[in-house]
Amino acid sequence: MLKLITRRLTIALIASSALISCSHSQDKELRNALNGLDKAIDSRELYEQKKQERLQEIKSGLKEAGTTVNIYAIYDRLYEEYYQYNIDSAIFYANLKLKTAQTKGLEASLNDALLDIADRYILSGMYMESSAALELIRNRPLSWVEIPRQLHLYHAMYEGLESQADDPELRELYKEKKEDYCRQLYDKLGDDDVAKLFVHAEILHSENRSNEAVKELLDAYEKKDDIHTKAILAYSIAKAYRLSGQNEPAMLWLARSAKNDISTPVHEYRALGELAALLYERGDIKRAYKYITCSLNDAIQANARINIQYLNEILPFIAASNTALMRRNNRILLILVAVSLLVILLICIVAGIVISDRKRIATAEANLRKANERLERYIAKLQETNNIKETYIGQYMDFCSDYIGRLDKYRLALSRTLKSEGVEEVRKELRSTDYVKAELEEFYTRFDKTFLSLFPTFVEQLNELLQPDKRIALKSGDDELTTELRVYALLRLGVQDSVKIAEFLRRSVTTVYNYRVKMRNAALNSREDLEKQIMKIR
Repeated sequence: MLKLITRRLTIALIASSALISCSHSQDKELRNALNGLDKAIDSRELYEQKKQERLQEIKSGLKEAGTTVNIYAIYDRLYEEYYQYNIDSAIFYANLKLKTAQTKGLEASLNDALLDIADRYILSGMYMESSAALELIRNRPLSWVEIPRQLHLYHAMYEGLESQADDPELRELYKEKKEDYCRQLYDKLGDDDVAKLFVHAEILHSENRSNEAVKELLDAYEKKDDIHTKAILAYSIAKAYRLSGQNEPAMLWLARSAKNDISTPVHEYRALGELAALLYERGDIKRAYKYITCSLNDAIQANARINIQYLNEILPFIAASNTALMRRNNRILLILVAVSLLVILLICIVAGIVISDRKRIATAEANLRKANERLERYIAKLQETNNIKETYIGQYMDFCSDYIGRLDKYRLALSRTLKSEGVEEVRKELRSTDYVKAELEEFYTRFDKTFLSLFPTFVEQLNELLQPDKRIALKSGDDELTTELRVYALLRLGVQDSVKIAEFLRRSVTTVYNYRVKMRNAALNSREDLEKQIMKIR
């Protein structure tokens, strides 16, 4: 009996040790994956630069394309490049493909172009428009490649409609249609097609067999080399883990998927936002806020409305927690400063008692005054920085909320135009840049007002640093900055990179560089120290 008890205790200890070792191994893997993701996010500018160079190289081929078939092929490549990078641009090139096929007699390419348009409409939440595009090819002959694409798009459309339906009966109807198209698609795909793996995983999820999906997806992941395919597989693995109730490994695979998304690069993705939500639940507020902000910026840049809606649902909670964390850290910092001052004061008292030399006491007091002044400047600067961050975060969230509302109004207006005046009027509206110009003007107006509320005497203090004949006046009224003043407003806010300033102001890097050189040449004193003096404007 004693031997039996001893044996069972030994087995229990071994099992417990194995579980602890496994848990530590998983934590280490997750930490490494998150660190790798952080490095990828920090290197985003390099990935974006390579992406832009690739796009320019493809576009330059249009000049020497020659035949209509070659032009169509280049439009198709651009569509693929913009597919998850910028939905509006992808729709633009899909429409160019359709126009080329219609006007140049490429009958065999009409289905391809219409399927591309429907695909991106679905991601934009434009289900009525995508349905209309799919209806145009419902009675047309489809190739063996186009049939699975059509079934996939119907599946995706009903999946989106199901997620947004408020009526339970309607939601159940959409779910039935989604699952029906899913099974039809599974039957049409070849056994060696990676898409069949994703479809089978969806079927297993619907049958509560997500554990089986995990095994299939993990086997496939090890066999793939393409970074974008691995990103999609990693996201599918994470989804399978989450549906089977395993959030820890899900975070690991979301991190791997997000790293591949950032490195590709694409702007339309879900992994980073979902990872932020899980990290928030785990208590990693700082990282969650960094990831959700990055994800939302990319979703806005891609104009992925469905992703923006999802991210905006969780952003306020993470942002509020991050703000609370920053305030708590500030309070701790102030306490540390107070403790430091107390320690310094005690040292001075002890020094006064022990050391009778008045000169050394005077020196110590002078050093203490300097330390206090540095601390006061640091605290003032910290308070100012926090004020700027809190103000701009508030403005950013308000603007995002307003912008989503205006996008919805714009979508409704386009829908009404489509119904009342037809597709051509919608195309004219889409070609017009008036909407974008108006939004940019509103954005810059908000930026100007917010900045001037923080730095009401910025223009006057800046002009004091310039030669009298080179001083700058406000653009109009008292609350609108010129482009040149906005460059220096951004510099005052800590944005030093000319490329980022150029992207923000929709100007070329050369223009921003010329503004900075022009301003330095207009400096009243040392031109090298002008930007440092601007940073001191309070």
